[in-house]
Amino acid sequence: MFAPVGDGQRRRRGSDGVRLAVAILALACCLLVIRYDSRIDRAIIQVIHPPPRSITWLVTVVYQAGSFGVVIVVLALALLARRWVIARDIGLSAAGTAAASGILILWLGSRGGRPDGIVLSGYYVTFPILQIALFVAVATAALPYLARGLQRLIEVFIALVALASAVEGHGLPVNVLGSLAIGWGMTVVVRLIFGSPLGLPSADDVRLLLEELGICSSNVHPVAQQVWGVAKYEAAELRGADSSDRRLEIVVYGRDAADARLLTKAGRFLLYRDSGPSLTITRLQQVEHEAYLILLAGQVGVAVPEIVGSGTAGPSKDALLVCRLPTGTTLSEADAADISDATLDDLYGQVLTLRRARIAHGAISGDALLVDSTAKTTVLTDFRNASASASPDQLDRDMAGAMAVTAVAVGAERAANSAARCLTPEMLEGALRHLHRPALDRALSRSLRGKRGLLEDVRQRAARAKSIDVPKLVEARRVSWPTLIMVIGTLIGGWALIGVLIDVSRAFDTVIGADWLWVIMALVLAQLAYVASGIESVGSVAGVLPFGRTTAVEVANSFSSLAGGTPAVFATRVRFYQRQGYDASVALSSGAIMSTVSWIAIGVLFLCSLPFAWGSIHLEATPESGGNAKLVWIILALVVVVAAAAGLALAVPRLRRLAAEKARPKVRDIWANLRPVVSSPRKLVLLVGGSFGQRLLVAMALSVSL
Repeated sequence: MFAPVGDGQRRRRGSDGVRLAVAILALACCLLVIRYDSRIDRAIIQVIHPPPRSITWLVTVVYQAGSFGVVIVVLALALLARRWVIARDIGLSAAGTAAASGILILWLGSRGGRPDGIVLSGYYVTFPILQIALFVAVATAALPYLARGLQRLIEVFIALVALASAVEGHGLPVNVLGSLAIGWGMTVVVRLIFGSPLGLPSADDVRLLLEELGICSSNVHPVAQQVWGVAKYEAAELRGADSSDRRLEIVVYGRDAADARLLTKAGRFLLYRDSGPSLTITRLQQVEHEAYLILLAGQVGVAVPEIVGSGTAGPSKDALLVCRLPTGTTLSEADAADISDATLDDLYGQVLTLRRARIAHGAISGDALLVDSTAKTTVLTDFRNASASASPDQLDRDMAGAMAVTAVAVGAERAANSAARCLTPEMLEGALRHLHRPALDRALSRSLRGKRGLLEDVRQRAARAKSIDVPKLVEARRVSWPTLIMVIGTLIGGWALIGVLIDVSRAFDTVIGADWLWVIMALVLAQLAYVASGIESVGSVAGVLPFGRTTAVEVANSFSSLAGGTPAVFATRVRFYQRQGYDASVALSSGAIMSTVSWIAIGVLFLCSLPFAWGSIHLEATPESGGNAKLVWIILALVVVVAAAAGLALAVPRLRRLAAEKARPKVRDIWANLRPVVSSPRKLVLLVGGSFGQRLLVAMALSVSL
């Protein structure tokens, strides 16, 4: 019953990103309609509700059997067949849908977000409808694994169950639509995380596509490193009855190719200054563009593959580009000892030839370069992101990519010497400006993981070998994640500050009628609390911190706490320590020890004051929840979801090993930085005394204010 489409490989599809955007947009529209206008629901339910008595039983059967029955049957079959991947997709989709639906129900309340004045009799008005959302999540999660006939049957059941729900009164039409969007969208999220089961076309399917283009081949297989939005294969070319030793490179653009390129273009436009190559609307246009650039590069003297054929084939009209590859291995798979300086020089020669013709390759990586260690030659492949009439920045990024890919292959020293030998000072300076990961192709950027200092080493060595100054890096990103977080934090802080300033007139009236001696004392004590916090910060590091600047940071943290609370204060302190010359581990250890000592001080002072205030404590049980009960439940639900996600992530062995590899060195560094602070009596006095003093001064300021 279950069978994966293609060869069973999972991959993220561009069309899933578009589906997620559509689901979010549909959910947002439903929420707006529910909140501000109910005429749509009224107009629809006047036509479909109530159903005729003669078919009431049929509507009930369709709703109950269609929703509960399909869910039970699909899940049972997945477990009986021991298809654990299918069960995982179904379970995660259902769990995510239940969590999202529960949060929305708690947030919108029993009336589904509708104003109290709107009355719709005979209907459940909660939003979303949990049963519908779970049914759609399970059904859509199982769809890619089913045969085409069963897929159509499940899709018919989805439509019938949605209609029966609205007809019988289980949910208003807009509520049903929103529930469908939630279940469908959560399934798409699971596919984007784990990859779509549709995967790559099978080798037999690709071979048939080649035969339709008149190309005979054997040993068709996908390449190890795939690119989002395109499927890449290699095969042996057949000529007559013999199998040629010439390899074929097959590039297949399927239905989601246009969606993938659109999402990539939009993402780069938002996050990067250069949005990438020109956008092609259809698959055939992309193949034609790529083939044109290959022919153009070959015409100006660049070593490129020979184009065998191109066009559309198959029932889905997939676009194919077939090239004949010369002898050689990819640079990412070549042994550094087999790559001679002459081969590196030829690589730079090919890129320089492209540069003189103003052609930017746009995707230089170890997988796009074929090297022949015997002939000492290099061939450029993969022109999917190439551009004609390229800008100087695009040409400089190509040169930076050549320097980065050679550094990964043969090391920083040989890569720097080769670049200095082949490039003029002006070209080298332009390349060094773009020699950082945001300016490189994603495939090349992946190969640089775990080699953080490699590119900077190449920059220093190349500039020294050419006797030029190391130029400043060009900022490739339009918006970086730290900047985005800072903007969001500023907006939140501004909103919180506005809420404080709204009541400033009431506070001003209170101050006017107060005793000015106590006002002055409260003001002095409140400012002294910042001084105590500065003393605590100075004692949190083994080295030296300027006391004045440290105190100013603590004053600034009074605003940071409005935006993000304790995490924002912690982050501000860590960044300040880094600006004072301390590395990240010292900053983290100092921030952690301040937070720990702060909680210890609060606990000790609370226990010490408890006997004196025992007579004033009244523990009374309130039978009703306060006005913030809904918010508390939402927060608890979010905590449970985050904890479940973290548990699932740690349950995956690869993610668990990655977390251990990242966390253990940091823990050792933090402990090594804490040891000098703990062993110094002076630092302990500053740290503990400042923490206790800050809490006492705040308590005294509150006391004199009362």
